[in-house]
Order: sequence, then structure tokens, then C-alpha cells
Amino acid sequence: MNYEDIEIAQELGNDIPDNVIENFSYTSVDNGNIIFRLYSKEAENYSQRNETILTKVVFREYNTKNEIVTEGTADRGLIHTDSDNAELTGSLIIYSAENEAEITADYLYWNDSEKTLKGSEEGYVKLLKNSGTRISGSGFTGDMRSKNFSFDKNVQGIYHYEDD
Repeated sequence: MNYEDIEIAQELGNDIPDNVIENFSYTSVDNGNIIFRLYSKEAENYSQRNETILTKVVFREYNTKNEIVTEGTADRGLIHTDSDNAELTGSLIIYSAENEAEITADYLYWNDSEKTLKGSEEGYVKLLKNSGTRISGSGFTGDMRSKNFSFDKNVQGIYHYEDD
């Protein structure tokens, strides 16, 4: 047996992906209903780091009627496979049909267990609602459960009051 190949593989294990998949597609199904779909031009899986790196990402979330409720794109994604948390970077856009709102940014962090989106401290995030509300700033945090959004600084824009 040649143990040298195993030793080399272990030394390079954190920097070399376990596999690379082109035209990657992932579908999550619950009780026969599609709840989430993700597409990527390329996916690199690093099992020792619990990470999957995606390029040219497109994702869609569906309701029980198989209607798209949220969809988005990003240049790059990093999925933390041990938590399902994700980091999206590059030119990214997320649109929520349910909230009639679009978020654009260069970076967002998704915390799956808390269902929150967070921008970088200095990163610029823009929130646009179909009603005409346009707010932008840095230090963005969005709670998807409560539908509360906040910015820490450099906030500017126009808010249109909506009578629910």
C-alpha cells in the first residue's frame, strides 16, 4: 500500500475541493412540495471546512401553492453546510413577492436559524418597495419573521406610508 498519496491528500484537504460540479442544481422538497431551488454555474464542496462555494447563483423560494415567494441572484455564494447559513456577495438582488420589496447589495449574510439577513457594517444596502418606498444605508439588518428592517448609519431615502 502507498500511504504517501493519502498523506498528500490530507495536507491539501482544506484548500482543494472534494468535488466541483458545473451547472449545479439543488431542490428542497417538503411533503411533496418544492420549497426551495438553487442553481449555480459552479459549486465547489469543501467537506472538511463545512463549506460549499457557488458562482453565478440563482435561488427561488416557493409557497405551498408552488408560487415563487422569494427569488434572487448573486455573483457568489458561500454556504456553511453545518448550519445552512449563507453569505452572498457581488452584485446581488433579492425580490420578495410576498413583501413586494427588493433588496440590492454587495454582501448579505443569511442566518438560517434566526431567519435574518445582515449586511456588512460598512456595506451599502438598498431596499425598494413596490409602493415607492426607497431606503438605503449601511449596517443593514432584516428579520424575515417579523418583517422588521433597520439601518445603522448613512440612512437616506423616501418612505411611503402604507395603511395595512
